[in-house]
Formats: sequence, structure tokens, C-alpha cells
Amino acid sequence: GAAVALFGRNEGGKVLRREAVHAVLDRMYGNFRPGSGFSNAPVKSVMPSFARIAIMATSDANKKHMLQFEPLIDMLLECLLIDDDNHRKGQDGADALQEASAGVLHELSLYGPGAAALRSHGSAISTLHKLCEVGTKASQERGAAALFELEEDKRPRQTVADGDDDDGTGTGLSSSKGSKTPPPHVMASYNWDH
Repeated sequence: GAAVALFGRNEGGKVLRREAVHAVLDRMYGNFRPGSGFSNAPVKSVMPSFARIAIMATSDANKKHMLQFEPLIDMLLECLLIDDDNHRKGQDGADALQEASAGVLHELSLYGPGAAALRSHGSAISTLHKLCEVGTKASQERGAAALFELEEDKRPRQTVADGDDDDGTGTGLSSSKGSKTPPPHVMASYNWDH
């Protein structure tokens, strides 16, 4: 836990080793492993372990190691708590676990190999669609964001069709009638200190 708190978000320099990442994931998986003494643990006792996973998921260096942990995606999908037969559904803190799991799935969808692993998983896409219908507001937003990354082929694309009036800016868009001004610029900034 201390190592995750100190280095869990780092991309370079001092980063977590594969063994540390897998130890955190295996500790969490103990709460879901059939036959484990912790498989009936309440959500409140599961959340501290999951909080470490959420921290690790911000770093691509950790995501690489996380994806090597075979039961990762199944565990994250179960943490969404959307199946009625899940004994943790409705427990105190269940919404927080669902939102945290949806956040980790979103983080994985933003990472190329993570997106590929989610796309190739048998039920990840359908489970995220179900989350968007029945989850909390925050979970629905995170699920929709993950689906946006995973379902690139379903994104709406608006371009100028052949023969339409292109504005010549190279954007494939047409300007308003008679207007020669290009579309507005958008700048996105990310401050790594926050």
C-alpha cells in the first residue's frame, strides 16, 4: 500500500515492479476467487484494496503489468456489481466500488493494449453497455467514456461529401454560407501536477 501511494502514479523514474502490481491485484482477487476465505467479504473491506488498483491504473507503466494478470478484466467487471445475483450488490459502499471499477476500465480503454484486451474479452463491451443503463450517474459516464474509446467504428463522423462545398481549411468541413472564417480552434491542456 505504501509503495502504491508513493510510486503508483509514476510513469518513469521510480515505478512499481511487476511483482508489486501483481501482489496488489492478487490481494484484491482473493475477494473474488471461488473458495477463498475472503470471497464473502463485504464491500467496505474490499474498497481499500481496490483504491490501490485505481491509483495504479493512472500509470501506463502499471497498466502493462496489470494486463498480464489474467483474471483482471473478469474481476473488474464483477466489481461493477450490475448482476442481480452478485451478493455484494446493494451493500454499503457498492456504488463507490462500481464507480471505481468503471474508472479503472475507462483508464484501460485509454491505453492501446488495454483497449485491445477489453475488445477481445467476451463480455466487456456488453457489460459496459449494461452499466450505462443501470449504473450510478458517475459509473454511466465512465462506462460511456470507455465505450467511446472501445467502439471507434460506431463514432459519428461528419465530413463533407464529394461535391459539397469544402471550405479549403483541410478539415473536411464546410463553412457557413458566405463565411470565409475557419472553424474555431480548440486547445486541450493537461497539468501533470494535479
